[in-house]
Amino acid sequence: MKFIIRTIIIVVASHFSLLYFPWWSMAICAFFAGALIAGKNLSTFFSGFVGLGFLWLIQSFIIHNDSNGMLSNKIAELFGLSDGVFMVVISGLVAGIVGGFSTLSGFRFRRMFSRNKSRGLYR
Repeated sequence: MKFIIRTIIIVVASHFSLLYFPWWSMAICAFFAGALIAGKNLSTFFSGFVGLGFLWLIQSFIIHNDSNGMLSNKIAELFGLSDGVFMVVISGLVAGIVGGFSTLSGFRFRRMFSRNKSRGLYR
């Protein structure tokens, strides 16, 4: 349940922040969502990956369709790719990785200040 709530918060906050702020504002939203809602390491990473990856994938696909693929096809040619859809998918993967690591960083930042720290293996 925390996974779904965290993912929805990331998607909604990032969508509205991308309307007014630069692209990296989505990483800040994911960081705060990871810091506010606790979970496990893998769950936290994948909620940011899924949330921002799908958000960026959908937005870039809408831009690709609205422009009939002109912009993404030209950028794909610069990278030596055959079609602009590959650029849409690659941009979704990059946004997913940024979102995953941002959310995980927020979660680890929260754990840094928690009282019940594990003693670790070598302490």
